[in-house]
Amino acid sequence: MDDLYQNSSFSQLDEPDPKEKTMDVLTKDLDYMEKIKELQGYLDMVKKIAKPGCSEEVLNVALSSMSSLVNLLSSMSSRSKTLASL
Repeated sequence: MDDLYQNSSFSQLDEPDPKEKTMDVLTKDLDYMEKIKELQGYLDMVKKIAKPGCSEEVLNVALSSMSSLVNLLSSMSSRSKTLASL
């Protein structure tokens, strides 16, 4: 009778398999790295399009868009640092 209760704890029943946790982390890491590569691809495209010799219109759109993006990302970064300090 003692054998029935020896290994039956809630933590063993509720916890996912460690292999599943590892796979989740690896999948998230791969997704993250794919997104980083995608971002780098977009940045490379901007560099190819907005280079010396491009039209002033293209240059203005690139400058405006990049400026807005940097401002937005900077704002998000500051907010997350502020929240982390609370």
